[in-house]
Amino acid sequence: MENPLTVAQSAALFDILSHHNTYGEIQDFKLPGRLEHYGPPFNAEPKALSTSPALQGLVSKFATTLPGLKDVPEEFWKVQTKEMIEALEVANLSESYDKGAIGSRKTLATAVSALLEYPVRGTAGGFPKIQDPNHEYDLTEAGDLIRAFRNFMDGVIYGNLLEELVKKTAETDNIAEHNTLTQALHEFILVK
Repeated sequence: MENPLTVAQSAALFDILSHHNTYGEIQDFKLPGRLEHYGPPFNAEPKALSTSPALQGLVSKFATTLPGLKDVPEEFWKVQTKEMIEALEVANLSESYDKGAIGSRKTLATAVSALLEYPVRGTAGGFPKIQDPNHEYDLTEAGDLIRAFRNFMDGVIYGNLLEELVKKTAETDNIAEHNTLTQALHEFILVK
């Protein structure tokens, strides 16, 4: 009988696999023509599987629904954005270790995958609802800063916290005038 993975081991495995998959999908763009089988919004082949399901999911679920992008004409994705990505595919970016340094293509792929692997994990793995809206945060306690980040993410995903933050930021840019959640989130981001 096999020993099942612990919760911590499962989470670590999920992190490793999502990182590997995201990096692989981004690195595949070194092969010209990858967008032909990418899926919406770059093309719409009925019932065709995407060659980049994690990235395609992010674009379809989030980028195409953002204010300013949700109403752009179809040509924006199928022509302008596609041409820009295809230009990067065929660009003469070094992939080898030039003069003891990592090549441009590997550096770019690593940076982009580091940014995108967290939303990919959130999309694939979900985000448990743990909101604690009445908590007062101590800005000197690491646990409160972590709790603030989790509660902020929960409020953005399941509520309208991002809209509230934008509205308050339009009223004042003084962080001391924001609620303790925003102040603790600010501290968390500075520390991270």
